[in-house]
Amino acid sequence: MAATVAGVMLLLTFATLQLVGHTLTKQVEHEIGDNLAELAFQTTDKLDRGMYERYREVKLMAERHEITDPAVPAETKRAVLDSMQDTHPYYAWIGLTDNAGKVKVATKHLLEGADVSRRPWFTAAYQNSYLHDVHEAVLLARFLPNPRGEPKRFFDIAFPYYGKDGTIVGVLGTHLSWQWAGEVERSVLRPLAERKGVDTLILSKGGAVLLGPKEYADKVLHQDSLLQAQRGGNGAQIETWPDGKRYLVGYSRSLGHRSYPGLGWTVLVRQPLDEAYQPVEALKDKILWSGLGGAALVALLVWALARDITQPLRTITRHADALQAGNAHDIPPIRSRLAEVQILQSALNALLGKVRLNEQGLRELNATLEARVLERTVELHKAVDDTRKSEQRVKAIIDTALDAFVGVDAQGRITDWNPRAEEIFGWTRAEALGRTVTETIIPPRLREGHDNGMRRFSLSASSDVVGKRLQLSAMRRHGDEFPVEMTIGLINAGDTHFFGAFIQDISVRKRIEDELARERELLDAVLDSIDVGVVVCSREGAISVFNRAAREIHGLAPAQVPQDQWAGHYDLFMPDGRTPMRKEQIPLLRAMHGELLENIEVVVKPKQAAPRHLLASGRALHAADGTNIGAVIALKDVTALKESARRLEASERRLRTITDNLPVLIAYIDRAERYQFANGTYEKWYGIAPADMIGKSVKDVFGEEMYLRDQPFLRQNLGGQAIRFEAEVAGPDGTKTVEVVGIPDMQDGKCVGTYVLSSDISEAKQHQEMLNRIARTDSLTGLPNRRSYDERLAEAVQRAQRSGHAIALMFLDVDHFKQINDTLGHAVGDAVLAEFAQRVKSSVRITDTVCRLAGDEFTVILERLKTVEEASLVAAKILKAFERPFVLDGGERRVSTSIGVAYACDWPIDIPALGNEADKALYTAKREGRGRFAVKDMRA
Repeated sequence: MAATVAGVMLLLTFATLQLVGHTLTKQVEHEIGDNLAELAFQTTDKLDRGMYERYREVKLMAERHEITDPAVPAETKRAVLDSMQDTHPYYAWIGLTDNAGKVKVATKHLLEGADVSRRPWFTAAYQNSYLHDVHEAVLLARFLPNPRGEPKRFFDIAFPYYGKDGTIVGVLGTHLSWQWAGEVERSVLRPLAERKGVDTLILSKGGAVLLGPKEYADKVLHQDSLLQAQRGGNGAQIETWPDGKRYLVGYSRSLGHRSYPGLGWTVLVRQPLDEAYQPVEALKDKILWSGLGGAALVALLVWALARDITQPLRTITRHADALQAGNAHDIPPIRSRLAEVQILQSALNALLGKVRLNEQGLRELNATLEARVLERTVELHKAVDDTRKSEQRVKAIIDTALDAFVGVDAQGRITDWNPRAEEIFGWTRAEALGRTVTETIIPPRLREGHDNGMRRFSLSASSDVVGKRLQLSAMRRHGDEFPVEMTIGLINAGDTHFFGAFIQDISVRKRIEDELARERELLDAVLDSIDVGVVVCSREGAISVFNRAAREIHGLAPAQVPQDQWAGHYDLFMPDGRTPMRKEQIPLLRAMHGELLENIEVVVKPKQAAPRHLLASGRALHAADGTNIGAVIALKDVTALKESARRLEASERRLRTITDNLPVLIAYIDRAERYQFANGTYEKWYGIAPADMIGKSVKDVFGEEMYLRDQPFLRQNLGGQAIRFEAEVAGPDGTKTVEVVGIPDMQDGKCVGTYVLSSDISEAKQHQEMLNRIARTDSLTGLPNRRSYDERLAEAVQRAQRSGHAIALMFLDVDHFKQINDTLGHAVGDAVLAEFAQRVKSSVRITDTVCRLAGDEFTVILERLKTVEEASLVAAKILKAFERPFVLDGGERRVSTSIGVAYACDWPIDIPALGNEADKALYTAKREGRGRFAVKDMRA
């Protein structure tokens, strides 16, 4: 019994160990993989956003007047550059070069006068490539402080800058310290790496390690995770690294941000599998040792219990053997806790007393026996006749009996064989008579034991099987074994004897009994293996089933106590944990009285353990005829669940407080496009309470128009792709520009919803638009500048080509403008240019575009022309506007302009050729005496 119980517990332990280990391993791999992939994505996103800021800063620096204007002193320019470096310490060096590659001005005077024309960043800036990937310092290595002796590494951003005539006059170059990327990595991942052994690697576009563990420094990797990231993927996978270890690796690739095109960096975040699976292994060890300890303890208890039960029986058996041998008269008292042992001892002693009385009676009867022999002899003759008649009656009874009857003589040969025996064993009476019973109905494996028993009986004339109901195996004619129930009678006939056996085929009954036994064993095993407490009582209220889980819950074994004491004995309380439960409230008694219970909350407070919160469900039990036979109750321990619910409620309360106070819209939308979470910012922005949004669709909350606008992004997001887009939304405070980020919620490879975060970028957009206007507007005249001119001319040519109308380009400048500057000063010159711009702009149509290129150079783009004469009329109108003198600080002065006009209506139009022709026409007007215009028709 002890070995069997221990074996079952060990089997359950190992099965639980395998199931829990496999399930937890998959769950840990999925959760940690998602976390590592998210960390890799956050790192690449932070790198891209940081690089975007640096990229935009350098670009704006290249357009600043106080840096690029040759009239600004070098000291002033250096002060501006030094201020930028002090503000952003990651700029290791900022410098201005001329077109020959000579450094004119630089931060801290470093490399001033040096030739950098062979440096890749200088040549790339002229080819519209403004980024250069990470490299070691070449010229700056000996100038920059390096207390640790580590190689200095930079990445470069360089833009050309332009003179007033719009031509490139040099390059603004910057060296950004690669230490910046290390700070990004530390801010995002270093705390996690210190706790869980997470490594971060930042790799270049070619796979070289730019930042990571020392053993991989500057090495080129070919990991599959790197290839997945370079294909644009973001995720996690398990793989083996060059050190021979297996890691769980999250990966993400830099894709740039807005105008910053990106350098193709890849971020890999890895964690050793043994670190990731450490909690799983610890739990498996705990389960294993708990199972082994439990098996050993239960086996020991079963062994002790079985030994205690069988010891008194062995003592009785020993005394019974002594009585049989005649060496004792009574069985002495035996101490045992089992009432059955005491009953057995008393019954054997009473039987011995009866045997002694019978012996005394036999001796008395023997004295009168001889006197009666004569009398019996006379009666014997009469009895012989009666016996013959009785034999006939007995034969008739045996032949019609439902059980098989087999008569056997002292030599073991069959002497009688009734019809039922023919049916059961397949032998006819004629075939069976005279055969030995051993070869006829005894299976081969039992024949030796049967023959030995017959020999022992012939020697001792006694047998333990006579007169008893036995269950044995018998054999049919064709060799099939089957179970039988047999009763053997002994008939003594003088110097010989006969046996008579009634045999019943119990195959069907045996099969049913085996099935019932298996079902009972299975039921007992299931009840003791489940974690739900099960208690069953009879209709009288006696506890008949009290499984393992129930004993653990109550800390008690079942006891037959009165029903009105159950609440106190088992420490039953109401759901508040303080109010003792009354008898009529006890779930098992309620079920006994016919009530159907489902999830009734009960608290059990064992004396030596913490209170347990239970959900009780139960019902009455009825026999097949409907008679009430008791009740059953199931107790589910929800203590941990209630504690988890309490902690979850507290966590949700904290999370709700945090999210409701963030200036960001945060929501969760399920697959059916319905809101399952929304923070309080929705009410602040739109006046919509989050509680009113839960369960409603996006269309119901924001209306058909907004839903149709954003539907493609939402469908893409719920398809498993992360999204980012900008949208205009109206609210109580006016229209906002929001940036929407959608992160899909992936479970088992399927998207079950999406997390949506929307931030207000209205001020950032306005700031960006203001910067764009400043970058494209001439600060003196308010006209579009050279950069804007190039864009607007290209757009005008495209419109003209689509509409089929002609287009004309005018080049204008102020006649003798240098003389005005030299005689009247630059302030007067600026006033002339401002007035010049206003007169030109007021002379053209609203659909025409007036731009200032540089100095006194202006252009006019004329659209929707039908003939060249229309362009001439506009030019004449402009000349007429300058007939009126300019009112300046020094008095009135006449100012004239020369105009060159290029007219085109043949497609396609070569934009550079159009500008060249307008420039040639301008010089033609100047040669002819200024204050006039010249037209070049490009059809000629």
